[in-house]
Amino acid sequence: MAETYHDTDVLVMGGGGAGFRAAIEAAHSGVHVTLVSKGPLARSGASPMAGADFTLDGTSMNELGREGDVNDSKEKVFNDIVTQGWYLNNQKLVGQYVDTAKSQLADLMEWGIDITLSDQRAIFTSGTGIMDVLLKKARAVGVELLEDVSILELMKTDGRIAGALGLDVRTGEFIRFRAGAVVIASGGWHKAFWPNTGMRDLSGDGIAAAFRAGADIGNMEFITFCCNVFYAPPIWRGSLAPYILSLVCGGRMSDRNGDDLLSGFDPVLQQKGVLTEWNKSFLSYVSTLAAREGRALENGGIHYSRGDVDWGFMQMVGGVIFPNWKYKAIDFSTWAEKLEKNEPVEVGPAVEYFDGGIVVGDRFETTVPGLYAAGEAALGAFGANRVFSAVTEMLVQGRDAGRFSAEFAKAKKAPEPKRDAFREAEERACAPLSCTGGENPPAVRRNIQEAAHRRLGPIRSEGELTAFIGMLEDVQKNVLSNLSVSYTGRTYNKEWFDALELRNIVELLLVSAKSARLRTESRGVHFREDFPHTDNDAWLCETIVSRGEDAIAFSSRPVTVPHMTPPRGKTPYLEMMKTLMEAHSDTGGKH
Repeated sequence: MAETYHDTDVLVMGGGGAGFRAAIEAAHSGVHVTLVSKGPLARSGASPMAGADFTLDGTSMNELGREGDVNDSKEKVFNDIVTQGWYLNNQKLVGQYVDTAKSQLADLMEWGIDITLSDQRAIFTSGTGIMDVLLKKARAVGVELLEDVSILELMKTDGRIAGALGLDVRTGEFIRFRAGAVVIASGGWHKAFWPNTGMRDLSGDGIAAAFRAGADIGNMEFITFCCNVFYAPPIWRGSLAPYILSLVCGGRMSDRNGDDLLSGFDPVLQQKGVLTEWNKSFLSYVSTLAAREGRALENGGIHYSRGDVDWGFMQMVGGVIFPNWKYKAIDFSTWAEKLEKNEPVEVGPAVEYFDGGIVVGDRFETTVPGLYAAGEAALGAFGANRVFSAVTEMLVQGRDAGRFSAEFAKAKKAPEPKRDAFREAEERACAPLSCTGGENPPAVRRNIQEAAHRRLGPIRSEGELTAFIGMLEDVQKNVLSNLSVSYTGRTYNKEWFDALELRNIVELLLVSAKSARLRTESRGVHFREDFPHTDNDAWLCETIVSRGEDAIAFSSRPVTVPHMTPPRGKTPYLEMMKTLMEAHSDTGGKH
């Protein structure tokens, strides 16, 4: 097969908000930028699925002509992000989020974003609206855009980034990229779990490739589950619609016996944990607890109904959020009928956001020269629990990662990638096409996804984590090299792509599960049944994972705290959660 090379100064891996924002900023610096999207341009990844809220301080909102709380400030937002993150945040990145959000929103408004409404410290738009604006801007500044291209491996020469191996999803042909710098903006790894709330193409390709290239990753045990996600019927499974409605209106959550799920919990937890975005961690914990106590419904979920909420109010809110009771191309008109009759539907927690990721510095550089990361793929600002918006995060981080990667590419001549390294990666990728009688990739994937949902959910224990790790190590050792496909052609071969993604999924799940077993405390979205206290004496640190020549090494590093000093001591999990909820500033809203 002919060797096809593609030259660029900056290669951006990821077609979501962080990737497009990085590409636009890098292009502004005068370098040639190529953005590769695994799926259709501006319609793949998690960004188009976002609600979407953009959070910043209310005073800055007012200065941009939007209604926000004039008593709000950047200092208050900083306080709230750090306390919501259970003090595990990198406070330098929190400062970058807080300080640059206003200028980023100003850019979006200048480029034509449509804002539907505002609250005290957020504007609301749509994920597709944001992506349409970014796509138009990227084209205007000359970004080269390649869609349906998956990056399989990063290439290094003399210790620094030199390029990447890509695969054209439609033709099955390899593309050898030569690049001076690479930005990883490929989002999370939702596809490792079932059910999930993300697009089906998010398999952690960027994080896994960066890790194999030598970049450190961290805090992989912190995985945010969104509460009140549809579990049934199958056509609605994974939809966030009941989560959004319950956040705005409230409602009743009950177990299979009809008992109120929140009965017996502290009133502060009940109020803040339902009607603010603390609900993701609190209600996911409560729902999982009910399931572990044998009080779950047929699909492992709980009941959500209107309860005491007036139908007229809920109908009005639903009509605004879901025009004609349609959301993300799904018809929910029969759900509206159930709400009016106060009949329940089955909902539960589903994986939504990954708080850990590739370790980055102040310039969003990784531990590999020439490699940068931004957005959900990076170990970011939110610590152990995210309440503020990931939409803001992807845009402010994407912009800076694009700028600094362009500066690197301009300052240092790119080395030539090694042809042998490309050839070895291509041979490894083609292995499932020539293997016969092996395991079926989609079947292996589904088995792993369902196990991940059970074993690596909001509530964990050492025994379950150890069993899950054993299962994954067996797959890694005995199954991944024995995957075969029923169709051996290369043109849009979905089974082949499943096989390629499985390597990444298993690697990230293993790192995450081992990190979760290592962290013998409960903090944020990580609750250990066997260690139910938040331990600020022993565990106020990040879990760092490094890849050596022969093995993976786990270590820890102190949390970056230039401004707010964390508390000390051991505190019961829910008591700590209540304390952190009450530490919120006097600004209202959902964040």
